[in-house]
Amino acid sequence: MKITRFDVTPLNNRGLLLQVETDAGLTGLGAPMNYEHGRTVERAILDMGDYLIGRDPLQIEDHWQTLYRSSYSRQMPILLAALSGIEMACLDLLGKTANLPVWKLLGGSVRERIRVYGAAGGATPEQAAQAARKCVESGFTALKTTPFPDPVRPIETPAGIERVVSHIAAMREA
Repeated sequence: MKITRFDVTPLNNRGLLLQVETDAGLTGLGAPMNYEHGRTVERAILDMGDYLIGRDPLQIEDHWQTLYRSSYSRQMPILLAALSGIEMACLDLLGKTANLPVWKLLGGSVRERIRVYGAAGGATPEQAAQAARKCVESGFTALKTTPFPDPVRPIETPAGIERVVSHIAAMREA
């Protein structure tokens, strides 16, 4: 089996859908993500695709090491996001070839069930409470939120801290 084509579709400003097609008619899917540079990750994947076209997608570790070691900046988040998407797609192809889900190829399950959470938030405490209520009504027993207006900048005033506290309090009451 050989890789014949790469297709990258932007999903939003962060996420991408990577499709790796093969001459065997199989398509592997990957979902690379970078919070700041989605289009740059897309370009990196396409550049790496030039190397991978015509190669066996099941040689996952060999390809990963070759691409990683040939990069100038090995700690660069863009490189690692691109590599992770390619690795996911190749693992998907391995699973399809072996007729096994990838989680079984990676060692099987650790537990029978996992708890999932809903994401809730809002610009005001009332909106945050409404979003939390909607998650609970949908069956979620855990929520993820960020009450911070700007996750990059610290809160510097008592009023800012009070705003965060009121958001969380409203969500807990809901």
